[in-house]
Amino acid sequence: MTNGDGREGMRTTPAIIVATLLAFFAVSGARAQNATPPDSPLRGLLKGVGVVTDPDEPPDFVVRTRPAQPAESIPAFATPDEPPGKVKTAKELEELDTDLAAVGKRHDALRAAYPPAVKAVAEAAAAAAAAKKDKSNAKRAAAGPLPAL
Repeated sequence: MTNGDGREGMRTTPAIIVATLLAFFAVSGARAQNATPPDSPLRGLLKGVGVVTDPDEPPDFVVRTRPAQPAESIPAFATPDEPPGKVKTAKELEELDTDLAAVGKRHDALRAAYPPAVKAVAEAAAAAAAAKKDKSNAKRAAAGPLPAL
């Protein structure tokens, strides 16, 4: 293979340089995953600059409270356990509906006796009536004038 200047031999291209650097960092990364990593030349250089440090040993209370064995991993997509209890029967569901209806009636009575709530209900009804009236007026205006007889 010849280079542009006519010499034969290896070509130095940016792709080869990048591939070499990636291989170097991959090997350095694989070494860094060991439990007690030896100092690589890159790590030694970064330590000298002050970018990388060695982690301190954990305090005694941390070491004492850690479990002897690592915890089991929890699967991410595990089906949850069924909730405790039994399925309600139709009669029990009807009783629950009756209880809810009774509570609703009791709360309606309390709201009716509370003056601010009565005022708010009256204002909401007036606003709904005014909106309905405005809507019917808008329909009449859109239809145009009435024809002369």
